[in-house]
Amino acid sequence: MTEVRQTLSLPASDAHEIVPGVRPLTAEETGHLDRARTHLRASGVDLADARAVGALLHTMRSRWAVGPAAGVPQATVMALGVGVGDLIVHRVPGARWALRTKGPAPTPTVVSASGTDAALPLADVAARWQTGCGPEWVAEYVAAAAAHLAADAGHEVPSPRRPSPNAFRTPADLPFPPSPAAQDIALGVLDQVLEAALTPGRAAVPFAVVDGGPAQDPAVRSFDGEADARAWVRGSGAARAAVAWFGQLPTAGSAEPAVLVEASDAGAPSLVVAHRYVAATAGDDGRARAVGGPLVLGQAAPLL
Repeated sequence: MTEVRQTLSLPASDAHEIVPGVRPLTAEETGHLDRARTHLRASGVDLADARAVGALLHTMRSRWAVGPAAGVPQATVMALGVGVGDLIVHRVPGARWALRTKGPAPTPTVVSASGTDAALPLADVAARWQTGCGPEWVAEYVAAAAAHLAADAGHEVPSPRRPSPNAFRTPADLPFPPSPAAQDIALGVLDQVLEAALTPGRAAVPFAVVDGGPAQDPAVRSFDGEADARAWVRGSGAARAAVAWFGQLPTAGSAEPAVLVEASDAGAPSLVVAHRYVAATAGDDGRARAVGGPLVLGQAAPLL
């Protein structure tokens, strides 16, 4: 994920203003992305499921790496990048594809509604094809990119790459401050998932919590994948909900384990929070250790 500041603005007329560095896609370029989507759909994978796309990327790259020497399958890598970008677009209100003209070669990019930030999924997927990645990378990347792009242009947003106490925000600083109830469920669930991460033997699986649903069922439900948790939340009819998962946050050229939670009231932009931790070592009595405090990553589309 790459920051692009002051790139594309969104006037009141909703006509995209052309500014240096980024421009709207032409019809031909849009068609090029559509052909990449057709190529990706041929895999039969659910392209709305970030974990399924991640598993596809991991499988295809692994087969290429261990097979006979061959050049990078550029069409496949581009198709996967477009699939990852579409996942981000679908999670962030107002996000859209554009063309970044700065750099050695023009490349499609996903820009935020305000135009102040961008992610470069094609370039990032191409880099992962070279270095390799686990099956969870796409889901983690999409979550971090969505939180990054959902911020309003008028707010200085700390990127998930470089959190620091000096840049820390509270939920009240967000463009659409969540209700006290949504904040409570977000931070309460964050405490629960962090405790699970720090407890030896606890399963590191996504789970979801709903509040105010028709069945008034307060039970926490675990799921095999984050997409299943989100689907259950969307169909719950609840007043608010939270989804928690285990992932990583980029930092200083590497990545650290983290627990992440997204919570929202029905129809309201979600609050995305996280807490880093480090794995247990021989001197830690078999327990992992929390790092710092909770991080407010940003906002995304409503969960329900």
